[in-house]
Amino acid sequence: VSTENRTFDVVSSADTVVVHCLGRAQLPLAELFGGETGDEVDKFELCAWTPGPGGVPVLDDAPGWFAGRVLERLDLGDHLGLLLQPVDSDDRGGPLDLGFQDVKGIDPGHPVP
Repeated sequence: VSTENRTFDVVSSADTVVVHCLGRAQLPLAELFGGETGDEVDKFELCAWTPGPGGVPVLDDAPGWFAGRVLERLDLGDHLGLLLQPVDSDDRGGPLDLGFQDVKGIDPGHPVP
């Protein structure tokens, strides 16, 4: 997680996080969460979600996700790495084929140092 990202503030103290796995059909979700900043937009008001493990939001349109309990936080310079112990997951079916080439054109919602 980028240290410039509002998500950094959230996961810095979170006990549990959810990682969503997306397909190309969910590119609009990737654009929303990668291209907007939570400092200006409540992203969860703009998409469908339900409470997951520990009350953490799970995006309804994600074809897959897993939740993990945060075991360790790793300082990676301009990013924060998380070591997670999986606690729950759901494979809802559908391709998980969204890759870097698909999202590399999304301008980050936060300032780039």
